[in-house]
Amino acid sequence: MLFQILVLGLSLAFLMITWTRRTERRPPGPRGLPLIGNTLQIPQDRQWLKWAEWKTKYGDVIGMSILGTPTVILSSMEAAVDLLESRGNIYSDRPTATMAGELVGWSRGLGYAQASNNPRFRELRRLFHQFMGPRACSDTTLLRIQERENKRLLRKILSDPDNFDAHARNCTSSLILVLTYGYPSDLGDPLGLVKIAQDAMEGFSVASEPGRWWVDSLPALKYIPAWFPGASFQREAQRMRGDLDKLFNVPYQYVKEEIRCGRPNPSFLLSYLEEKNGKETAEEEELVQAFATALYSGGAETTPSALTSFILAMALNPEVQEQAQMEIDTLLSPNEIPTRLPTFEDRTRLPYVSALVKEVWRWNPSVPVTSSIPLLECLPHVVTQDDEYRGYTIEKGSIVWANVWAILHDEKVFPEPFKFRPERYLTDGSQEAVSTVVAAFGICPGMHIAENSVFIAIATILCMFRISKSVDEQGNVVEPVVEYNGFISHPHPFKCKIELRSEGLRSIIETELEH
Repeated sequence: MLFQILVLGLSLAFLMITWTRRTERRPPGPRGLPLIGNTLQIPQDRQWLKWAEWKTKYGDVIGMSILGTPTVILSSMEAAVDLLESRGNIYSDRPTATMAGELVGWSRGLGYAQASNNPRFRELRRLFHQFMGPRACSDTTLLRIQERENKRLLRKILSDPDNFDAHARNCTSSLILVLTYGYPSDLGDPLGLVKIAQDAMEGFSVASEPGRWWVDSLPALKYIPAWFPGASFQREAQRMRGDLDKLFNVPYQYVKEEIRCGRPNPSFLLSYLEEKNGKETAEEEELVQAFATALYSGGAETTPSALTSFILAMALNPEVQEQAQMEIDTLLSPNEIPTRLPTFEDRTRLPYVSALVKEVWRWNPSVPVTSSIPLLECLPHVVTQDDEYRGYTIEKGSIVWANVWAILHDEKVFPEPFKFRPERYLTDGSQEAVSTVVAAFGICPGMHIAENSVFIAIATILCMFRISKSVDEQGNVVEPVVEYNGFISHPHPFKCKIELRSEGLRSIIETELEH
């Protein structure tokens, strides 16, 4: 008995010494507890703020452990490029993502699919490049559809300005459903696809939050049945998987039925099915369902988040709004009142408005722990072999996150990072700031469509409306609070005043909608 106790004690001592030595070689980070590591130190929401706080103490490469899984947080563009781009051959795979990927089912799409030696992943990437790459998103027909759907947003804001956030979300959903499935936006959504898509995306956001689900670090928990005490995560996963299954199946069956009846509208999905000439296999059907779902998820949440951030920024920075409107008026108002809405062809002649769009993406990014460094694609990655960086060991199996919020608030690149300053992209020496914003978002799936949608919405809203702080019943100014939460980050609800800049502008919206 004494011998057994001695062996057990020596084994535990060996494990503790090994664990200590391993942690000593890791990048610096907060001290955790044995076995569970830093799990209890990571908040369930707004993790990027805690990681940014740690950056001031430990630097831009932070090492920690979540239930025994080594995790690395990159909080500078230099570190993100060095590892995720320059060493992409060993940083390209996805972590298992048991909750979002397996239990909810997002591993069927591009986001949580494994990249290494995966023909399905390569085919999804090919489809994205074909249908959502820069060339596809600059197609005149697609741009005209975006302009048309944007006019519906203007009409909704004009008739009901208080619900601007709901309008941004619904109109964005409608646009992507038009492009992806050819689902008409003017029929009142008889199938309820907007709600189906929004429910699925809410599940994606919740299931993907880093550190929220213990099953991500202890995959064996996935075998616990849903009825077992404490297995609420299983019930949550079942509910979210049901929402995702609806997004996979309902709009796809709508397109198939429209084809059968000989009345399909042009769409990305129709183009793919026409290529197959009705001979798609079950595997190809599942693939294109995943592709269509990823098309939606790539832009449906980032766009409304950015537009709501824009409205918040304009309410807080009237001088920025005034300068942007002056630029638009100079271009469109030979007789003081604009005679038309801005279009995509005006973008090169609206440099300040274009800079304002970049600042919207930077100021409070839609996905604060994402990056579009090639192969990162908006989600964490896992290291496939031991690596050395700056004298530290990044162990095989480490989960790597890019804290884009910290990258876009780096004072060395963005002086006064909490201020909304579009002019930072227009001054001499601003190239680093421009390239950092572009690198942080430019390759994320759906980002080309999202960036176009945000530009045309911002330009036309500035042309038509004045945004200001609201006033309560007692005549007191209501100060909006800048606070965000969620893996796909949205501003907390706030009130503001949105009104036509001039009654003479009302006819422009009505005329444009008639056309």
